[in-house]
Amino acid sequence: MLNGKKIRDIRESLGYTTLDIQNLAKDTRFQTSISKSYLEELERGDKKNPSLEKVAVIAKILGCKIDDLILSA
Repeated sequence: MLNGKKIRDIRESLGYTTLDIQNLAKDTRFQTSISKSYLEELERGDKKNPSLEKVAVIAKILGCKIDDLILSA
């Protein structure tokens, strides 16, 4: 399961807003988009099953591994 708090913590530590992430995700090398509201839902835990593709884009933008964004059991 995705750890929304971890996404927020990393994002904020890098000085990014959710709008920054939305704009960075518009890069043509990414095959999917991430809206500000979608990211906010992920961070709050309202979205439970994001696609691996979206999680991979978030991890790439945040400069971390996908595993860093997953809750450990």
